[in-house]
Amino acid sequence: MAFKLLYENTAAPQGDFLVDPNLVAEAGMLGVVSGTTTGSPTGLPMVVLGFSGVTGLVGIIDENKTTQFIAAVIGEAVVSGQTTLAHANLVATTFAVSTGLGTTTPQTNAATLSSATNGTITGISGTAAVNYSYVIPGKAGDDTTLGSGKCTLWLQPGEYATDIYETLAANSTSTITYNVNDLLYCSALGKLTNSAGTGNSVARVTKSPSAANPFLHFYKLGPV
Repeated sequence: MAFKLLYENTAAPQGDFLVDPNLVAEAGMLGVVSGTTTGSPTGLPMVVLGFSGVTGLVGIIDENKTTQFIAAVIGEAVVSGQTTLAHANLVATTFAVSTGLGTTTPQTNAATLSSATNGTITGISGTAAVNYSYVIPGKAGDDTTLGSGKCTLWLQPGEYATDIYETLAANSTSTITYNVNDLLYCSALGKLTNSAGTGNSVARVTKSPSAANPFLHFYKLGPV
């Protein structure tokens, strides 16, 4: 649910663009500049949600247009007999577990998410680490584009940080690990991921997220 500008050269976003009326996004997700197809005139620059395989002008959304806020957890330690995660209200499709802290071998059958709502698990054997995203409780959604109908987008290179990114490798239930200097791409859900897609890379990791500090720091690459 959080997005931070660490530094960039112009100290101002590239600009305010019209926003796709159907956009559902949080600050820190990726947006694509597209041309409007309705209204008069058509062809005006408009921000739509990023997607897997995207090329062209990709930026970082700095607005909220959502009914809920989501944050990611990477590498939360769980031990044998543990039944409750640190957070409830999980997005069930983002949950995965790897056996052995620090390993990259996923073992999705090592634990079962018995209740996404309550954040409860069963079947942990030994020590493992889990990844997931969760809906932040007690925080209603917001639409900061409502008054203007526009969306602020960061297109220029610079260093940024967000706690909204993919917790699973693309097209799988495998956990994902972010390492310094990894190339980052746009996922099918408009989030950063280091699972290589068919589109252009958009950033490189400058600081890895962890269970203690979930923020993914990244240097945005220039437009391609």
